[in-house]
This record gives sequence, C-alpha cells and structure tokens, in this order.
Amino acid sequence: MRLLTAGFVLVCAACVDLNTDVEEGTRGADAPSGYTLEIRASEAERFFVVTSPDGRSVAARASEGASALMAETEVQALLASAPAPEADEQRGVVSIRLPGINLSVSGDGAGAGEGGGRVSVDAGGRSVEVNAGVGGPGGNDDSAQVLIRGVSETQAREFIAKSDVLSPSVQAQMLAGLGLE
Repeated sequence: MRLLTAGFVLVCAACVDLNTDVEEGTRGADAPSGYTLEIRASEAERFFVVTSPDGRSVAARASEGASALMAETEVQALLASAPAPEADEQRGVVSIRLPGINLSVSGDGAGAGEGGGRVSVDAGGRSVEVNAGVGGPGGNDDSAQVLIRGVSETQAREFIAKSDVLSPSVQAQMLAGLGLE
C-alpha cells in the first residue's frame, strides 16, 4: 500500500505542477480555487473525482480491470464520506511555513502495521493533501486519498486523460460531465 500511495503522489505531481503559473481566475485570496481533483484507493478499488469551480462533480470507479462512471447520487455519497483527518493534538506533527508555502506532515503513531499519516502542501494557489491509512496486518484494509485543489481547466483535463486505469469511454464521459470535451 505504501507503494500505491507513493505512486498516486507521483501521478498527481505529474498532472499538477505546483510551480507552474496558475491560469487567470483560479487563484483565490484565502484558499485555492479552480478545479479539485481527488483519488481514493484501497486494495480493491480506486475512485477518481473531479469537481469544477461551479460545483459540478463527476467520478469514476476502477476495479479489477474495469471502470465505470458513477451516478450523481453515488458521487454525492462518496463526497459526503470524505475521510476527516484526526485532530493534530493526537498526532506527531512537523510543520514548515515559509513565504508562499506551507508544509505539514503528521502521523498517528499507532503500533507497527496500524495507523496512518497525512502530508499537506499549500503553494502557489494550490493545495495537495495525501492521507494514508494503514489497517491491521496485511494490505487488504489499507487506504489512500490524494486531494488537489486549485488546478486549472487544462490540468483537470490532463488528470482525467492520464488516469490510465479508466477506459477511454469513461474518460470521455467525465470530460463531458464537466463540459471539458
């Protein structure tokens, strides 16, 4: 699962470069604006969610070599079940704040084989958050979530196109659902 989490971080980094210029209108004053990209993964399945600045969300599920667009009610239920990070007082935390960038790393310090961690980076009008949950022994109950906020329309298109576990027809449906075709 650790390799899976690292792989998702690399995929997201390839899709969203924190150092590139942000398209006009995607940088908010207080928080990242623009599109939001999310990947949730477990050993059994992966979910890809894209939310537009106007609040439209599309999602797809990939499992066992097949992928499918999710219905709007399923997307809303998935978004409502977003994992909430635990309070930082109960976790080991390292936080670095510099002009234009905030970095936070935390872990819950549970015993070997259990627990999880969180990495959060805010820079250049974007934020990237990685949450990993390690269940009990084995990898069947491990999970990961990557959440990227403040990306441009072009980068949202690239994210969908580079999600190679999704079939081309599902990718096209996601683009159409967001009006990005």
